[in-house]
Amino acid sequence: MARTPGYDGAVLGVLGRGARFRSCREIHRDLNRSSSTAPPPSLSTVYRTVHRMSREGVLDTIRSPDGERLYRRCRTPVRHHHLFCRVCGTVEEITEVAEVGEVVERIRRTSGFAAIDHTLELTGLCPRCH
Repeated sequence: MARTPGYDGAVLGVLGRGARFRSCREIHRDLNRSSSTAPPPSLSTVYRTVHRMSREGVLDTIRSPDGERLYRRCRTPVRHHHLFCRVCGTVEEITEVAEVGEVVERIRRTSGFAAIDHTLELTGLCPRCH
C-alpha cells in the first residue's frame, strides 16, 4: 500500500495547535471543506494516516466515553498519559508514572513477552464539572 505523506501536513493543519481531540470523521469533514488538499482524501485514508501518525508519536490518542478514538497533535516528546473529563472533554497530560513502568516491567519478566508497550487512560470529572 502506498504511503501518502502529502496528507500528513493537511491532517496537522486541520488539527491545528488546539487542545481539543477530534475524531477521524471530523478530520475528514474538515479536509473536504478545505481547499488545501486536492483531491481530498477518502475517510479510509484519513484513518490510515492518523493511526500511523499516532504510532509514530506525532498524534496523541484517547478513547471518548462512547469508545471512539480521538486525536490531537502531541504536545510533548516525553512519554505521557491522559486524564479525560467525561462531561466537558477537558484533557490533562500526566507524565509517565514510575509505578506504571514498574508494573509493565514485572509483566514483561513474568510473561516472557518482549517490546511491551502500554497506555494509561484515566477518565473522571474535572474540578469544573464535579
